[in-house]
Amino acid sequence: MSNAALFIDGKNALYRAVYAVKNDFRQQNKSHYFVALLRQYTHWMNKYRPSSVHVFWDAPRKEVWRRDILKTYKEGRDKSAYIEDISEDLREIQEVAAQFFKHMNVRQYARKKMEADDLIYAASVVMRPQEIIIISTDSDFTQIPFMHDNCRIYNPSKNIEVDVPDVHPAVQKALTGDKSDAIDGYRGIGPKKSKLLLESCSGLREFLDIQGRERFVQNLMLIDLSLCPFLLVNRLYIRKKLSEDTSYSKNKIMELIQEYKVNGLMADFVDLILPFSNLKE
Repeated sequence: MSNAALFIDGKNALYRAVYAVKNDFRQQNKSHYFVALLRQYTHWMNKYRPSSVHVFWDAPRKEVWRRDILKTYKEGRDKSAYIEDISEDLREIQEVAAQFFKHMNVRQYARKKMEADDLIYAASVVMRPQEIIIISTDSDFTQIPFMHDNCRIYNPSKNIEVDVPDVHPAVQKALTGDKSDAIDGYRGIGPKKSKLLLESCSGLREFLDIQGRERFVQNLMLIDLSLCPFLLVNRLYIRKKLSEDTSYSKNKIMELIQEYKVNGLMADFVDLILPFSNLKE
């Protein structure tokens, strides 16, 4: 076991678990979503052998603080006619996971109006210089290893560790925008042009003198995690959570398996549950 801390983007992992079950046509009786989720978690634990596991939950999308700056923030996600609505599945599995994790030595974090990104950044600051592995497919996290060399990102979709970019990814996105979050960038500025601008301080300054700074400043506030106006409070919250004891209870886990009818978990108890008993409190 290493001394690394595993930081998991909770909602991001839930999406993968739900779609993994829905797209598995090999057997008639499909696994419970929570079983699929634990298969992911234990895979990452076997890969990195962490001393602790930390799960970070998003506040409801319509309530996040970034909506106070940009009303259309993340608007339009999941509304495509070609995307199945799995919001109820996500809500149910998050409730189940949160209850189980209370008794599996897993630390959980959630704050009103905060996204997982905000809390993960705050935790990475608080726990520095401990080695941290962030599990997520969200490209916004690349700014963390860019600023903190004790952090790495593992992308479970591509099964690779993400390379640290050459230029500040948050500043670059402030120029290009982020379509997935409905954040508009500057017209005609993509990854290549923005990188050239950032390689020269005078180049960026001259560009903003001509194109205006208002959009750039607003985008930085939305994207740069170090500029979160609640960073200090988030850091204090993280410290408080870290001071609390975690617990592992086989009896309580068995009760929850019966309560939530988690089909398939008993058969894989040794592989999917017992590894959590070895985590440090």
